[in-house]
Parts: sequence; structure tokens; C-alpha cells
Amino acid sequence: MQYILEPHKGSTEHSLRKGALGLLDSAIMAVAGSAPAYSITASTAALIAAVGLAGPAALLIAFLPMTGTTIAFSYLNLWRSDAGAAYAWVGRAIHPALGFIAGWALLSLSTIFMVAAALPAGEATLDLVAPGQLHNVLWATAIGTLWFLGVLALVTLGITATAKVQAVLTLIEVAAVILIGGLAIWHSRMAPAAAFSWDWFMPSRFGSFNSFSAGMLVAIFYFFGWDVSSNLAEETKNAKQTAGFGGIAGVLVIFALFLLAQVAIQMALTSDEIQVNAANLLPALGHVALGQPWSAIAVLTVMVSAVATLQTQLLQCTRLLFSMARDGVIGQPMGWLHPRFQTPWLAGIAVAFVSLVLFAASATVPSLNQLMSELINAIGVQVSFYYALVGIACVWYYRHLLFTSWKIFVLAGIVPLTSAFFVASVGLYELPQLGFRVSAISMGTILIGIVPLCYYRRLYKSSFYTDPPESAKITQMS
Repeated sequence: MQYILEPHKGSTEHSLRKGALGLLDSAIMAVAGSAPAYSITASTAALIAAVGLAGPAALLIAFLPMTGTTIAFSYLNLWRSDAGAAYAWVGRAIHPALGFIAGWALLSLSTIFMVAAALPAGEATLDLVAPGQLHNVLWATAIGTLWFLGVLALVTLGITATAKVQAVLTLIEVAAVILIGGLAIWHSRMAPAAAFSWDWFMPSRFGSFNSFSAGMLVAIFYFFGWDVSSNLAEETKNAKQTAGFGGIAGVLVIFALFLLAQVAIQMALTSDEIQVNAANLLPALGHVALGQPWSAIAVLTVMVSAVATLQTQLLQCTRLLFSMARDGVIGQPMGWLHPRFQTPWLAGIAVAFVSLVLFAASATVPSLNQLMSELINAIGVQVSFYYALVGIACVWYYRHLLFTSWKIFVLAGIVPLTSAFFVASVGLYELPQLGFRVSAISMGTILIGIVPLCYYRRLYKSSFYTDPPESAKITQMS
């Protein structure tokens, strides 16, 4: 008895550059997508505000469903390596309209995320060249916009050039986080702001369920981004295995970095220092770990990380739009490839236009800390929705095989379903707690997707909506 997975039939005469990425490239993209230094800088204060010293426990618990989600991505890649990833999987396995909304959710949260990523890059630049303007929202937004446009130009040049730059940036980032975190723990061990305790890793440390749930939402935001490796599958060698393994390897690396930095911050910085530097925590940790003038390394690391994650988010959005355009569910120009670089250049321009509008709106918010907090929470809810759909799609696609093998039952059934239930529960529980503005941003931008869904479905009459759903089949072989 063999398990036969139906092949992906969506090829066209124009395609992305095949075989440009290997397993190491895929793993590096996954690490860069989660942007460890950026996530630590932008999110740790929010995590500590939610759970106090239980930050390591929150990261440890969130790591479990996140690993389950990487396994779901891996199994779905075995079926169909598609630049649209979740959009294609949910649409072909469950329902085409739900697949479109899954893709739109990723476009929405990635566009918002690019603003949240560019702001720390702008703030870190100010820290180096104009420290007196460090918390100036207008200047941070303006410089972040320039970083964003530079990254857009690089992404347009092609996946090979992008991957080479990304490898250098990510290796620098990982080494710097290890150096800063390790030295901060070493220097603070004799007189720590908070004495290290294994209790930090225990679920009993959470003060209440509300605290636990709020911490989970922030922790989910920490991990988001590794799934870019699946959107790059069509440009990856041996894509069915490599893209999935790359995502799993990336999550393991970022989890270790997050734990190291969380412990270092809790030991090295007081509550007041964390609050004052809420959107600039890794540089603050760098002052403890390295002192002047070497603390500039931490500032540069944040800049590198923010640029790297901008790069991966642009890659993810443009590849998703390419796949949707190829299937005829969104404007066909989004699938146009640059004749030389084989990149969806017009899709990049479209994403850039929307992002620039959001940058302009961000410049009107009075406080960077407030802005980052609202963006993190809004993105966290959207990520919960997006990852939950992928977990459910995995179980539904493999439903006919679940009782044929314990491995498939556990890894393609129980693990993805449990992970989907967990992240969905966190998002649904937190949504009413976040206030009207954050709730409107998180869910309103997803629901807007119903408009292009209906418009392009009527305009193109794509077979994506009429082809029968797919599932893994059992075929008797002689």
C-alpha cells in the first residue's frame, strides 16, 4: 500500500527562478523572517508587561504550537510546493474562498508588519546619527521609509542576490544576539536586576489566565515570519522536503535566541529601564553587555535585523501575489515577472504603495511605544487566524490517511489540529480585550478582502473556484 499525493498542476509558461535556494538558504530565510534581534527589541517590553518574569515560560509554551505549525507547513509542502503556500493549501483543500481570505490575511498582516519593522530600523539609525531625536516619531518614520524603499529595490533584483545578502545579514544578527545576550548574563550575574530562577520557565509563574493569554499573543508575534521559506518553495531545490525542513530549522534557532535574550534582559535590566527603552531594548542591553563604544554593535544588529525582515516580508507578499495572479484570483499584473530578474516587480510596487500610506498614517501617532504595542497586538491576532487555517488545512487534506499510519495520525493530524486550536483560541480570546482600534485594524483589514474576492471572481471566472477540492488518496499498488 502506498500513499499517493496528487501533484501540483498550477504551472504556467512563466515561472520564478527554479532551484535558486538550498536547505541552508531556506533555513536562513526562516530565521531572517522571524528577525530575532528586531523581535527582541520590539516585543520584549510588551511580553514582560503581560507576564512579568514568566517571559521564558511564555516563549517555551508558544514554541510548542509554533513547532506544530511548522510540521503542518512541512506536510503541506510535500503535497504542493506553491509560492502562495497557505493561500493555495487552504483554497485547494478546504474551500477556494477561504483560501483567498487566508492569502489576504497574510498580505494584510505582512503590510502592517513592514511598518512595525521599519520603525525600529529608523529609531536605531537615529540612535547612531542623532541620539537627541531618538524617540521622534516623524524622524523615525521617515528614515524607516527610506530603509523600506532600499530593501524593495534589492528584492526586485532577484532571489539569488537577495539570498546572498540575507545570508550575511542573518549570520551577523545571530552572532550578535548570542554575544550580547551571553555577555549581559555574565556581567549581571553578581548583581542582577532579577536573580535567575528556573521558576521563570514554569507555567505556574503566570499570575492569571488573562496574563497567560496576553503573553501568548505577544509570543506568537515573536515567532511570526519563519513561514517565508514555504512561499519561496518554487525557487528552492528539492522543494517538497527542503522548504519544510528550512522552516523547522529556522524555528529551532530563533527559539534558542529568544530564550537567551529574554533571560539576559530580565537579569540585566530593571523594570524602569525596560519601560523607558520599550521599543529599543537590544541596544539598552548592549550598553550593559558591551559598554561604550562597543554597544553600537547592538544598534547595528537591530538595523540589520529590521532590514532582513523587511526583505523577507516583501519576498513573501510578492510571491503570494504572483501565485494568486497566476491562478486568476487577483489582478493579473500582480503576476508579471521582470524580464531580467524573474521577480514579481509590479506586485512589489503595489505592496510598497500600501505600505507608504501606512507609514504616513504612523507618523501621526504621538508615541512610538504606543504605536508598536498596537501594531504587535493587531498582527498577533492576524497571525493566530492565519496559522490556525494552515493547521486545519493540513488535517483536512490528509484526513483519508490519518488511520493508515501512526506517524501521519500524529504529525499530520493531532499535532497540527492541536496547534491550530491553541493559536485560534488565543486570538479569539484576546480580540475583545485589545480595544476597538486594534480590533478594527486586525479584523477589519482581513474582512476588506471580501471585496477583491468577489470582484476578481466575477471578472476572471477562475477555475480555482470551480475545480474540485483535493485530498491525499490511498492507492493500492500491486
